[in-house]
Amino acid sequence: MKVLYFAFIKDITHKSNEVLETECEDVGCLIEQLGKMYGNELVNFLKNGINGIKVSILVNGSASTKNIKDGDEVALLPPPSGGDLIIGKRFDLLEEIRKFREKAPPEAGSLVVYVGFVKGIVDNHKVLELRYEAYEEYTRKRFLEIKEEMKRKYSDLIDLEIIHVIESMKPGENVLLIMALGKGRKDAIDAVKETLELVKHSTGIWKLEIRDDGEYWVVAGNTRVKKQ
Repeated sequence: MKVLYFAFIKDITHKSNEVLETECEDVGCLIEQLGKMYGNELVNFLKNGINGIKVSILVNGSASTKNIKDGDEVALLPPPSGGDLIIGKRFDLLEEIRKFREKAPPEAGSLVVYVGFVKGIVDNHKVLELRYEAYEEYTRKRFLEIKEEMKRKYSDLIDLEIIHVIESMKPGENVLLIMALGKGRKDAIDAVKETLELVKHSTGIWKLEIRDDGEYWVVAGNTRVKKQ
């Protein structure tokens, strides 16, 4: 089977993926096999997570099954830092807002916009760069799920858009754009606020923070794990 590694899990294995021969039939057995290959630190992360937030283990893109078989794809996803993913390029902020605004139907009365950009100072240290990576297939699927979930929850929400850049970014550069069209302002504002938290905590996006005091994976919100 194929096993995918991301963020600080990749630091331990020193590879982003591998084809693994195994006789395991469930995820628990696979964790023990990986522990024999890469050590107890990996097992600890997989079983206990970090700061109480566990690593997600997806089998063929789903967290609902723990059974595995030959030919499956197993992804080990640390808590993310983290519509559309833009790979290898930036977005034009004003152009994206303009295009989304043009979609507004006659019943719309509000457009709410959230823009996330790279900080220049964190914990009194200078940030030089942020390097993003993503489990693309899962994250694109999760963006669609979030959009549908918000539309079901907020009756006055007309449309929602999520754009996230996956690239090496410098301080001040725009990374995340969330936009909502609403019949009124309240549901649109609430939907953007909730979408932001879901993007940061339930998608397969991670960032490596390059600072003047070292390199850190940013996971589980604002938790930092020093790169090995």
